Amino acid sequence: MGQSGYFHCYVSWIILLFLLNTNGGVAVEITKHLLLNLSLLIVLLFFTQLVIERQSKEFNRRWFQLLYFVISIVLCFIFTIEVQEGIRFDLRQVPMILGSLYTGYSFLLTGAAILMRGLMGVDDGFWASSIVFATLAFFLTWIHRWFLRLSLNQRVGVSILLTVITSFVLMEAIAFINKPIYHAEAWISFIVIPGITSGLISYSLETIRQTLIIRQKLAKADKIEAVSHLSAAISHEVRNPLTTVRGFLQLLRDQSYNQEKKEEFIKIAVEELDRAEQVINDYLTFARPAFEKVEEIEIEKELDHVLKILEPLANLNSIQIKRVYTPKLYISGDRSKFQQGFINLVKNGFEAMPDGGELTVNTFARDNSIHIMVSDTGIGMTEEQLARLGEPYYTTKGQQGTGLGMMVTFSIIQAMRGKVEIKSQVGKGTTFHVRFPIAQSRES
Repeated sequence: MGQSGYFHCYVSWIILLFLLNTNGGVAVEITKHLLLNLSLLIVLLFFTQLVIERQSKEFNRRWFQLLYFVISIVLCFIFTIEVQEGIRFDLRQVPMILGSLYTGYSFLLTGAAILMRGLMGVDDGFWASSIVFATLAFFLTWIHRWFLRLSLNQRVGVSILLTVITSFVLMEAIAFINKPIYHAEAWISFIVIPGITSGLISYSLETIRQTLIIRQKLAKADKIEAVSHLSAAISHEVRNPLTTVRGFLQLLRDQSYNQEKKEEFIKIAVEELDRAEQVINDYLTFARPAFEKVEEIEIEKELDHVLKILEPLANLNSIQIKRVYTPKLYISGDRSKFQQGFINLVKNGFEAMPDGGELTVNTFARDNSIHIMVSDTGIGMTEEQLARLGEPYYTTKGQQGTGLGMMVTFSIIQAMRGKVEIKSQVGKGTTFHVRFPIAQSRES
């Protein structure tokens, strides 16, 4: 149980103990009405908190907080109790004091309290409360800024102290203007319960305030983290095509290749630079990979292109690539995004085989779907790793990975109405089974 829970239990215990030890009909009625006021103020505060938490602007939050105190004053007058002729008891001083301390609108709240009391009759009680509240308004305006500089516990303590003193002064003013109230239980009720109410509401307001501050800090931290993640994402996705371009540029220096082969290298390098540009555009918009155009994609042709791009990396890691294609399979989507997704998929397979191995790409059609299976003989993954694969920024590569490659791949496949099923066994390898719907123009 947190501090708030202990505080509420403590308050409930005090109230219950007080009720059990209270005698006399007048005191019981006063206590019942004051506790009703307390309940209404707490319930209203709960709903006000729900509204305030949905406000993004500080001005709106302050306006709703002020509105809470005004409505609270009105509610206290609606559920007031007349203890003797011209004398009414309620908790109007609590929202008036707390509202003045937290919002600074002392004279507005004092005016609302005096106006409501005047509507109930200009009698001795009206003049007593008007004099006390008017004097209090000047004092609360004077200490408002000082109050806000105090610590949380100090603000709660000051709120309780001012409420108890105000309640005592009101009782003395009533005795001076009208006639004294001789029920000791009535004095206790009118001093203790407002103090408890003030402490409870003040503590709740502080909790709301601290929650908002924490949320603002978290929102700021999230923005900084988003910038960091965006940088990592761009770096990760752009590194693949740039690495390819660098590899082909180095091959161009080799004089053993004929001009036709060099032209092919240049063509692939330019295509990879275009893909890098497209990746940057995708991430700068903070959007799911959007398709510039939907076209018919020939699976065999595009997978061959992907494998040709990554062939130098496969040779470097002593990885054999096995192709098991079913010809003339077509799907609908964006060719560039399809290549981007499967480059990440195949590259991950290569990285799972640091000591070499075999990567198999198998395609076939079944049940009006195109199936693509990419299998490696690598280190495999545990069930826990499989469950988290594709989560933003989750990686199985330690410091060498960002976890963004698979996230982007899954996003592309999903955007192309595809589904992914992964099977893996530690020490034996992993299989990615991707299903796409057949291109509409090819459906029989």
